[in-house]
Amino acid sequence: MSTTAQPQQDMREILRPYLVLNPHLRVNVTVINWENAWSKISAAADSGQGPDLVELGSTWVAAIAARNALEPISLQQQKEVGGDKVFFPALWVTTHQHNQGEVFAIPWYAGARVAYYRSDLFKKAGVKPNEAFANWGSFKQAMQKINGIDFEGKKVAALGYPGKNDSDILHNIAPWIWNAGGDFLSADRKSASIFSPETMQAISFYTSFANEGLVPLSALEKDSVQIESGFFTNQYAVIFSGPWVLKMFNTPKSKGGQMGTVAAKNFGVASYPAGIKGNQTFFSGSDLAMMRSSKNKEEAWNLLKYLVSQKAQVKFSQLSGMLPARLDALYDPSLMQDPHYAEFVKQVSLGRHYPVVPAWAQLESVFRTNIAKIVTTVSGQQGAQSQALIKRNLEQASRQANVILLGERR
Repeated sequence: MSTTAQPQQDMREILRPYLVLNPHLRVNVTVINWENAWSKISAAADSGQGPDLVELGSTWVAAIAARNALEPISLQQQKEVGGDKVFFPALWVTTHQHNQGEVFAIPWYAGARVAYYRSDLFKKAGVKPNEAFANWGSFKQAMQKINGIDFEGKKVAALGYPGKNDSDILHNIAPWIWNAGGDFLSADRKSASIFSPETMQAISFYTSFANEGLVPLSALEKDSVQIESGFFTNQYAVIFSGPWVLKMFNTPKSKGGQMGTVAAKNFGVASYPAGIKGNQTFFSGSDLAMMRSSKNKEEAWNLLKYLVSQKAQVKFSQLSGMLPARLDALYDPSLMQDPHYAEFVKQVSLGRHYPVVPAWAQLESVFRTNIAKIVTTVSGQQGAQSQALIKRNLEQASRQANVILLGERR
């Protein structure tokens, strides 16, 4: 999928050392956009006419494996790539279905979310970052203190987060739900648990920033890319985003990056503010899998093994800005020499992934739709009216999710 600026060229660069050692092989790379990747991969899985090797979003593996479209990866093969202990635990769980041991994919790269803050504006407002991000209460107080601070004659909003038009809205709100003690599904993954006091508390707190004017209402009409752009152009003092923002700060303006800007010279990263149940962050990424229909399984496995090696993952991280999925690659000196990268890695140790079930794509759509309604509609409403709307939408999300889960068990 299109993860780097020049995916075809970058994949050729990553593959070059492997092909030098294997001159008899030809590797054809097909690049597809994330927007249509799911439909194309699903069609390939159903037709039995897929590629030898396929990249799967980490939430997709269980669904494609359930269609009997992926080649199982044996224990011996798992040992050849280092086994589960060399990968992020939050990503290894995506390689197989919940409570089932058979593995169908190997983690390739990771993405996680942290807080990005303007260190110069925090200093100007007299706010200490370590105190600001300590917990929900201190974070709200810090945002109240920073909101409207002057930068070059313009007022800066304390916080920016996107609304209904953002496809990542669920990713943005998931850490707040988890940190309040809520979750999307029950522990046995057989029923929805999103309609709970903990989730209501999390969403009430999250939306309170817009209700109190700490997030501009204009931000709720934007998507994640536009919010990130606002951080680059001094509109927000804090945003929550992934490692690709670091990549932008380290990329020259001539190549579409933000190197040399005021924001690039004055930022820091921090963890999500801790709720009563911790300060976990949303963790996802991509895995690599072999299609069961492949007629070149030995070659496909050897190529997969190379792509998930330490050397190849470090190279992909350098090109894409994403995190390696391997822990030994994650701490590679060439990556850790960037102090912001090192700080980012420190903050994502408590990464958490969505529940791994075949129906997650459908469930995610249900949860995303109902939460988008809440974030959009609650803005500007207070008290009982706001709580009633949150309750109604979470109850609806729960009912719809349970219908999907019941259908999956039949």
